[in-house]
Amino acid sequence: MYLETRAKQGFNVIQVSLMPGPRKLAVPNRFGEVYLFDRNLDKINEKYFEFVDFVVNKAASLGLFIAMLPATGDTWNPESHNEKGIIVRQDNAFRYGNFLGSHFKSQWNIVWLLGGDRDPYTDDNYATIRLLAKGLKQGSGGTQLCTYHPGGDCSSASFFHEDEWLDFNMTQTGHSNRKLPNYLYTLNNYCMFPVKPCLDGEPRYEAIPVRFWEMKMDSTYRNNTYEVDDSLTPYGYFNDYDVRTAAYWSVFSGACGHTYGNGSVWMFWEKGKSSSLAVKYSWQTALSSPGGIQMGYLRKLIEQYGINNLRPDRNVITNNTFIGENYIASLRAKDGSAVLIYSPVGEKFKVSLSKLKERDISARWFNPGTGIYSNKEKVSTAKLNAEFTPPSAGDKNDWVLIIESNKK
Repeated sequence: MYLETRAKQGFNVIQVSLMPGPRKLAVPNRFGEVYLFDRNLDKINEKYFEFVDFVVNKAASLGLFIAMLPATGDTWNPESHNEKGIIVRQDNAFRYGNFLGSHFKSQWNIVWLLGGDRDPYTDDNYATIRLLAKGLKQGSGGTQLCTYHPGGDCSSASFFHEDEWLDFNMTQTGHSNRKLPNYLYTLNNYCMFPVKPCLDGEPRYEAIPVRFWEMKMDSTYRNNTYEVDDSLTPYGYFNDYDVRTAAYWSVFSGACGHTYGNGSVWMFWEKGKSSSLAVKYSWQTALSSPGGIQMGYLRKLIEQYGINNLRPDRNVITNNTFIGENYIASLRAKDGSAVLIYSPVGEKFKVSLSKLKERDISARWFNPGTGIYSNKEKVSTAKLNAEFTPPSAGDKNDWVLIIESNKK
């Protein structure tokens, strides 16, 4: 149900955690199989992979990639610095990676996601990750992409950008702010050398509390999250507008894609189960959350103009301040046929029409919340700069202006 729904909604990659964290290694999956015997990475339970293989194959049948995390961050770099919690180490990381790479070698839809919400702090951490990556590449024959999922407010480029195994960069801009300027991370990564694609791998998630780690939690809320009092979440919950701004800011700054997260879906939470966050909906209900559906609108918009044809160009907007919570982001087709401009709060702006190669052009508005386009209107090119006012203004009134050539 989950995979089929996401495929219909336009998603094309699903992030999956393969090995449970140290505290849950002894907990079997729904078929009674644990991942490791004796907490030993050289004693992997291959029957556990029967369900894993089913998921990977089902995803492939739907055209979905699996971005697979071999090990969560606390298995190789526990925050408690408890040596007993370390499962993946220098002496076994290569073998583990080689095993996984070999096991999934024939699967076209695997992308490897190292790190697991954790940054490397020591030489040992760096060596462990690099050995794991080396094993994955060797085992798979180098046919599967690898990236690194860092901790909050950080990018993989800070640690491994020049490593050959890192095929594209991933940032985590996290859950601390409704309008955290994640476009700055993308713009920075986009300009780095050697050139590598980048995306936001963990932005703000829909339907989880803003700054959830500051919640005033009591002993009863975990099993009664439907009845959580809003006073326990002083900053409220991230909504569809919040996740939209993160997505459009990043993609319109040059990202090759974007990650959507939902608090209930992330945990596959259902009423009566314990929750590590104050979520309010079952995962089945949350699959229809508006923010998730709206990600499909973004994908269709970008693919309509060609992701390989679009480049971030902040100079399209002549009165852009280049920073701030109302930042206006813009893309320009490299053939000069179109420009796309995202205004997060419906503020008017001025556009340099010289960025378009043709003088016969039209403009229309796209609503990111509904996926609906307005009718095209011809644009006068008497002046090189033209001012545009979105159909509505204020918070939650985000719009995309599309200016394009009328000549085909």
